[in-house]
Amino acid sequence: MKEEPPGAPGPSVERFDGAVLHGGEPFTILYGPGVSDVFVDTAYQVCTLEQVLWRLLRAEGYERIVFASTDHPVYFRDSASRDLGRRGATVRQSSPTGPRTMRTPGMSGPMGNLLVTRTRAPAEERGPAGAPPPASGVSDPFAVMTLTGYLQQHGPRTAVVVPHAENYLRYNQAPRALAGAMANRARHHDNGNLWVLVFGQDTLEDTAQYVEGCRGYPPLETFVREQAGRSGPGRSGAVRIDYPHAAETERLIHTVRLGSGLRIGDWRELDTIVRAMATHPDKARSWKAWLERLAMAPGGALTVAAVREKGASVSAADHRSPWERLAAMPGLDAVRAHFGQLRDSVETMDALRAEGRATAVEPPSLHLMFSGNPGTGKTTVARLVGELYRDLGMLRRGHVVETRTSDLVAGYVGQTAELTNATIDRALEGVLFIDEAYGLSDQREGFGGEAIQTLVARMENDRGRLVVILAGYPDKMEQFLEANDGLRSRLTVLGFPDYPPDTLHAIALRRLVERGAKPSAETEGQLREIVLGMHRTRDESFGNARDMRTLADSVFERWAGRVRGRLTEPVGPADVPEHYRDFLPRPAPDPAELLAELDRYVGLGPVRETLTDLVKRLRLRQARGQAGFAPPHLLFTGPPGTGKTTVARLVGRIFRDLGLLRKGHVVEAGRATLVGEYQGHTAPLVRKAVQEALDGVLFIDEAYSLVSDARYGGFGKEAIDTLVPEMENRRGRLVVIAASYPREMDTFLAANPGLGSRFTTRVPFPHYDTDDLVEILRRMAAEENCTLAEGVRERAGAWLEGTRLTHPAEFGNARTVRKLLELMEARMADRYARGSTGDAAPSEYVPEDVPAPPVA
Repeated sequence: MKEEPPGAPGPSVERFDGAVLHGGEPFTILYGPGVSDVFVDTAYQVCTLEQVLWRLLRAEGYERIVFASTDHPVYFRDSASRDLGRRGATVRQSSPTGPRTMRTPGMSGPMGNLLVTRTRAPAEERGPAGAPPPASGVSDPFAVMTLTGYLQQHGPRTAVVVPHAENYLRYNQAPRALAGAMANRARHHDNGNLWVLVFGQDTLEDTAQYVEGCRGYPPLETFVREQAGRSGPGRSGAVRIDYPHAAETERLIHTVRLGSGLRIGDWRELDTIVRAMATHPDKARSWKAWLERLAMAPGGALTVAAVREKGASVSAADHRSPWERLAAMPGLDAVRAHFGQLRDSVETMDALRAEGRATAVEPPSLHLMFSGNPGTGKTTVARLVGELYRDLGMLRRGHVVETRTSDLVAGYVGQTAELTNATIDRALEGVLFIDEAYGLSDQREGFGGEAIQTLVARMENDRGRLVVILAGYPDKMEQFLEANDGLRSRLTVLGFPDYPPDTLHAIALRRLVERGAKPSAETEGQLREIVLGMHRTRDESFGNARDMRTLADSVFERWAGRVRGRLTEPVGPADVPEHYRDFLPRPAPDPAELLAELDRYVGLGPVRETLTDLVKRLRLRQARGQAGFAPPHLLFTGPPGTGKTTVARLVGRIFRDLGLLRKGHVVEAGRATLVGEYQGHTAPLVRKAVQEALDGVLFIDEAYSLVSDARYGGFGKEAIDTLVPEMENRRGRLVVIAASYPREMDTFLAANPGLGSRFTTRVPFPHYDTDDLVEILRRMAAEENCTLAEGVRERAGAWLEGTRLTHPAEFGNARTVRKLLELMEARMADRYARGSTGDAAPSEYVPEDVPAPPVA
């Protein structure tokens, strides 16, 4: 390396910004994985950190650059620094009888009249060409005194560099003098000099813990701990030296190619290879050794496969640029527009700067929030953002650190900030992607709030070196923005909408074709219907493209198991797994067959008529080639015991068999489960019940009770006001059946103007007549393997009619029949007890088992 005059421009290294060397702090701390690495500068020279530091310090105007280590307490890497270190003294020839001394003791320096002897440095530590070797033979006390003197002087401008600070602090033989020098430096550091300490720790927190473990340097402990508590440019006294960036990685490849004959397998893959190497957390030293071995190996060549085998994450060779890959992603027009606008802005600013028309401005905030459901491309785009920003010159590495809440939040006070800062440090010069970021605000009562505060500070302070992308469900991310006042102003929100059915269908077909299977036209049609059904019944857990890949893979596996080696056979309808067939349209069943279960029940003529009409409508639409229709919400009006709950359970299954509902289950609810105890408690309860009933039936018995307290300021009306929009928004996936007395039902419908238009079908459940009630009695007895003797029907009818007349308000129809059967069973039991113990237990009810009818 050629020695250059102070301030001369020269080759640079992107990993180290020289601005940190004039931060005005008492110390400058260097740390991170790169401090023990080699660097490839813009002149394609491979150099050590000491060489890079020397060059940067010279460019920053430091005239005397002094190095110190355990083995060599004071040494120089250039003659100018050495001469300034002598302070104008001349050197005697070495004497075998004692140490060399200055000729003029009165002109002694910080080390008195003792002269520093020098021996040749190891080759790897040599400085610029022609530089003197490092000094040796100096005791630690004298060395500390010398360095202290250099730092205290007001000229020449001096930098002291300790390349291996851990060993220097741990094994220094003058720790008290060194601690005193640090204390003095902490108090007086405004003379333009610099003290640089290089630590091999990966994070600043680890560095702070190491210094504290040395237990002897309180000023340095305080300084490093304060730096660990700061962030970004505000942390001017500390800088992390990271892994090599893409530009340096590419220079390294060409250095080995030209120096060792490394062969590039396919030049079109070079950008993919550089990208993979730069985003893989490995040192240039390690890559250099690997590339040199590859160059020497018989037939060795640098290829994507070789880099993948080395352990770097690299996809199959894709020669497209990140912009082309973004353009190929479906359904992301707004996302593409945002990055396209950003590219235009950057190109314009570059052109303005080239003409000298742009003034220096603060770097823009590039942080993003990706709002969308699973499978909409958030993670894929996040992995592209690093490459996009790197291509625009906004990030040097462009790697992506993917993390979740558990990686940022610790278990006790103070640890969360350390953990968050360490994670952010790994993402510097790249992208920090936090999926399901709302998890931080969900547990703010714990330590998530501490993580958010740390994150916001670093987002601002490191805005030129860090891009943070927060992702999650739309509703939850909107709530997350409220967790900290600084979040919203620092983020650009990009929406990732659910894919439409046509796009989802295309994704599923493309996945099949990519795997080598070709679906028949009939199978394509079935897959379209399945996708339509999946899209229609989707909820917040719907995986969009992810679910399409799962669908295609399931079909492929069935097809592969069927055809074995007969690869020319297309994917057929039989290859669609059974659980996906629920989404396929099915022909409307015969009404008689569909409603056969209703035949078990008495007096359900109006119900049968309503359901028969639905079946006829569905058959008509199918005959026209039209799709089905959304099942209607129903009102069941009638007194207790007329079968409303039983029929509601049947309706779910019938609608499922008709293909109008996917599941057909029934969720039963009432005032106790839908109305809360305080303001704001009710709406979540209603939404929870609706969510549980999706693709089935929500049955609300005694619906009038929801508004029975409306005049007294109860919360039942809030339940109805919440239910009405849910009925509309979930139309096609939810059937609400409200049951009540006819008169009370009218009051219920009047509670909200939208209720009447949502409930389009009213099904009456009239009182059973006496014959129907007696028939119900017979069937109930038959279910218990009992029969009715002659004369029982007449006596039972008289009892039921008398009960209806004497207690009309309490008459419960089928429920009253159940009560009568229990009375009859008690009399049968008494009759059996009075009879012979050898007689068989009776199974036939006789007239005397029926009580006498009540008398008004």
